[in-house]
Amino acid sequence: MYVDLHCHTTASDGKLTPTQLIQKAKRLDFSWLAKVDHDSAYLTDEFLLAGKKYKINAIAGIEISSRYKNKSIHVIGLGINHASQAIIAYAKSKTIARKIRGLKMVKKLEKNGWHIKKSELKRQLVARPHVALAVINHPKNKKRLLAEFGQMPNFSTFITAYIAPGKPGFVPKTFYISPAAAIKLIHSAGGLAIIGHPCSKTKEFSYSQAHLKELITKFKFDGLEVYSHDHNQAEIKYLKKLALKYNLLMSAGSDYHGYDKITPLGICNNGRYATQKMCQEIISRLT
Repeated sequence: MYVDLHCHTTASDGKLTPTQLIQKAKRLDFSWLAKVDHDSAYLTDEFLLAGKKYKINAIAGIEISSRYKNKSIHVIGLGINHASQAIIAYAKSKTIARKIRGLKMVKKLEKNGWHIKKSELKRQLVARPHVALAVINHPKNKKRLLAEFGQMPNFSTFITAYIAPGKPGFVPKTFYISPAAAIKLIHSAGGLAIIGHPCSKTKEFSYSQAHLKELITKFKFDGLEVYSHDHNQAEIKYLKKLALKYNLLMSAGSDYHGYDKITPLGICNNGRYATQKMCQEIISRLT
């Protein structure tokens, strides 16, 4: 039976609704699934109800935007009480902040000559993928997109070209909280605080070993996402050693957003599925 403890839905920047995510997991023989939308616990009730209906162990969670020494940290909260007043207040403020940021990026892209499909922005939470899709899905942009990219880009390709740091449509994120505050928030809601994708290859993350060890030793994290979609075998081995050395729980998550060609559900064990056995200790803590 397979496990994925890092999935996103339409509650943030995922493509699938919580019910659709559970249904997909059922078809693929998953036993455990966690919904950890960015700075949001929206639609968690739907996710938990779908889990019961389709007999999937559904874990309520959140992925908190944090930062330490000029590097982003995505702190995953697993097993939270999503009805916690602290979680609700945090999510509400960050949803507003994300929408303001998204609309600022839209204005910059419009000044750059892009047409915007407004219906793509009518969402609970607006993130960079939504802004990118608002450009890609506007028919008046097709000619320019083909000329610049050679083919119709996906949202990830467009983000890299236009709304990544240093690009024309980028607006910096200003709503990070400290790792200590993120951990405190998750613990206050009864959850486990996990460092997400610590060996990510993106410039925003890409921690040095010294940076990661400092995070582990300075802050009271409960676990480490040892298995992630862009961790190779050597990195998995290194992270397992760190987890054992510092008594951290080992988690596994694909960072699934519903785009199977980019990051398939559950594929986080060096190109393979993660199994329940790999995460038995953390699963025991979540039950």
